[in-house]
Amino acid sequence: MAGAGTLVLLPAGALAARVLVDHGHGPTVVHNTTYADIETQVHSWTRDGSTHVRLMVDGLPPGQTFGAHVHTRSCGTDPLASGGHYQHSTDASIPLSEREIWLDVTAGDDGHASARRTVDWVIAAGTAGSVVIHASPTNPTTGAAGARLACTDVAFGQ
Repeated sequence: MAGAGTLVLLPAGALAARVLVDHGHGPTVVHNTTYADIETQVHSWTRDGSTHVRLMVDGLPPGQTFGAHVHTRSCGTDPLASGGHYQHSTDASIPLSEREIWLDVTAGDDGHASARRTVDWVIAAGTAGSVVIHASPTNPTTGAAGARLACTDVAFGQ
């Protein structure tokens, strides 16, 4: 279930900045029943023109690595409902890893995994709606990461 964005104003001063915080807890939809018991949290915030995203997952098989990415639409029962990977730019001269937000995770012995990514751009409201966990690590050339296992709604930029 995605929470509404919250605007937090920091104290006045040289370092004060507006911070927009978005949250998602879930998963909203599980596409592979093997992962029906996982729990996800996504926290995203913008500050000073940068976007920060943190993904936390519990209940994964220990030692396994999974791709995870910000996607363009909200989750749905059809795995493709969440759309493609969010891309800040379609300029092919910029490496794919710099145009998308990749959050690959490797589960520890306790099944917990987390990833954090900061990019120097802001996700515009309405252009991204979820984080999807994939079956395989992200291919650094193509961005592919296999089947969609679970999806968590996040109202980025709202």
